[in-house]
Amino acid sequence: MATTAFYSNKNEIYNTYDGNDLGFTYSPERTSFKVWAPSAEQVLLKLYTTGSFHESGAQVLGIKQMLLDEATGVWSASVEGDLNRIYYTFVVKTEKGTHETQDVYAKAVGVNSARSMVVDLGATNPEGWENDRHVFPDKPNDAIIWEVHVRDFSTSDTSGISKEHRGKFLAFTEKNTVIPFTDYPTCVSYLKMLGITHVQLNPVFDFGSVNEITGVDYNWGYDPVNYNVPDGSYSTDPYHGEVRIREFKEMVKSLHEEGIGVIMDVVYNHVFCTATSPFEMTVPGYYFRMQDGRFLNSSGCGNVTASDKVMYRNYMVNSLRYWAEEYHIDGFRFDLMACHDIETMNIIREELDKIDKRILMYGEPWTANDGENGISGEDCCNKTNAKKLSNRIGMFNDDMRHGIKGGSDDDSKGFIQGSSHSAYNVIAGLMGASSVTFGNWANVPSQCITYDSAHDNLTLFDKILKSNWCDDFQSTDMLYIRQNMLAGAMILISLGIPFMLAGEEFARSKHGDHNSYKSPDSINSINWTRTIRYKPLVDYYKGLIEIRKAFSPLRDNTTKAVNDSYIVYNGTIISLTIKNDTEGEWKMLSLVLNNTDHAAQVELKSQYELPQTWYVLANDMDASDKAIAEFSLEDTIPPHSAMVLVDKESYDKLAEKETNE
Repeated sequence: MATTAFYSNKNEIYNTYDGNDLGFTYSPERTSFKVWAPSAEQVLLKLYTTGSFHESGAQVLGIKQMLLDEATGVWSASVEGDLNRIYYTFVVKTEKGTHETQDVYAKAVGVNSARSMVVDLGATNPEGWENDRHVFPDKPNDAIIWEVHVRDFSTSDTSGISKEHRGKFLAFTEKNTVIPFTDYPTCVSYLKMLGITHVQLNPVFDFGSVNEITGVDYNWGYDPVNYNVPDGSYSTDPYHGEVRIREFKEMVKSLHEEGIGVIMDVVYNHVFCTATSPFEMTVPGYYFRMQDGRFLNSSGCGNVTASDKVMYRNYMVNSLRYWAEEYHIDGFRFDLMACHDIETMNIIREELDKIDKRILMYGEPWTANDGENGISGEDCCNKTNAKKLSNRIGMFNDDMRHGIKGGSDDDSKGFIQGSSHSAYNVIAGLMGASSVTFGNWANVPSQCITYDSAHDNLTLFDKILKSNWCDDFQSTDMLYIRQNMLAGAMILISLGIPFMLAGEEFARSKHGDHNSYKSPDSINSINWTRTIRYKPLVDYYKGLIEIRKAFSPLRDNTTKAVNDSYIVYNGTIISLTIKNDTEGEWKMLSLVLNNTDHAAQVELKSQYELPQTWYVLANDMDASDKAIAEFSLEDTIPPHSAMVLVDKESYDKLAEKETNE
């Protein structure tokens, strides 16, 4: 079906195509190829035996002229016979010259993505794949997200992962791993113990900065080449394109078996290299926003893709549906989401809803360079425009992040280090950025991603050390540990969707490296022995997660919990008190935060009647969904600490019921 859209910079109208069969369509009898290239004068299909000329046996199998359907701008060709595992390229001739390029819609590639590949996707499914099921939260803020880089997860020899799987997708398939010579769990076994619900993987699609042959380079992967293909550096065999597909699916299946969902970090806002991108070589100037013949740069990476154009919008929709359906991905985190337009993101939400409304979808509500975006500020996906987006498109709350710890890379202080200037950002964040009184850029709490650190900038612990002028990255000073605990309590006992950088809960350090995107494994790898050194901190986060799962108002995706909450801030101490009407749960919970260096009186308020006696679930040392001690309103909260309280009466009734059952 043909539609029309303006072609960038030329005021020409090109027919566009809304089918979902661009790329290859495989069967054992024949394979058809389609590519949208309306500005091309000629397109050839070239078939190869290997993914690159550097492999033994490399040869051209054939060259075929493709035919143009002028109504759609689609060139097509069909080849008889079984082409499974045969590699191919398109040779596209335009007024910009003739270029041999990968398929924009490639689903498999050879080593270092030199050529696209035909693959029988059904043959890449691991055993039992037909029984694999998504892991979706019933409500978005049932999710507890742990962000990790595939390589960081297991490259350290402390991971307990077999050498051949370290740094690979298959590290996530190994069960019951421990730190060598101990019984402390690592990797997936650790995640299951900790209690998180989802892992967010830093980019895992094919990216350009790591040589898949040598495998020695390091990069976060925010430099995409082929959006619909897993990256080969994380596979055990990058030369054969089907291997990375199968191993990626094995990773997803293994995590699902442990009840852990998989979220992909997607970077549709820019590509690795504009000039050599298959987008630019196939339809020059179309897929990117340009001005006066110049590529705009709101991504900060030399180009910004044009989500507001019909064919790139269609591309994003089809790509995301493909990952959700073919790879059973459970959610998507969008890099620099403000580079994209609101209409496109809402359309994506609608399309993902056709698969399942519980698929998670959230992103960074900013660009790297606002003046270079190429779309109106009213049309981009930033916090200012959050209310124009679906309630189920979340945004990172950087106000809360700064409120908790101060600036991301400097030695400034936030609430956890004793500052009083950031309290209102913290309060607004605790309310899921949906309180009319304290700030409500979000429609509902589940639109607010509550966090204090992520892969970029200093880790939380490194930031704590820097703001306290300490350079001992192994420090166990209780002040720093308590500041970390305070941050964890604010993230996990809040009304948004909690998000943590991998290892935040065991004082992960990158030795002060605030931008480790290409730093070596010695900086980035997770040192699992820190789970022993900082075990009280791990146990504290584990306990907070237990509390969160036990008290449903913290996970309410409406504004009911906000309306049933009461905040007190007296200039030093913050308290958040929430009522609960859910049967079989505690009836009232309070989070109290003390960032001062002295014990302080607790002040609680509510529009409902307050109990006089409480139980402590979390204090300055421990956290659990089981009562630690009794507490009355005459008692105090220790310095530099959080406290979680539940009403004694409902707790005792539930405990008695459980005992009788």
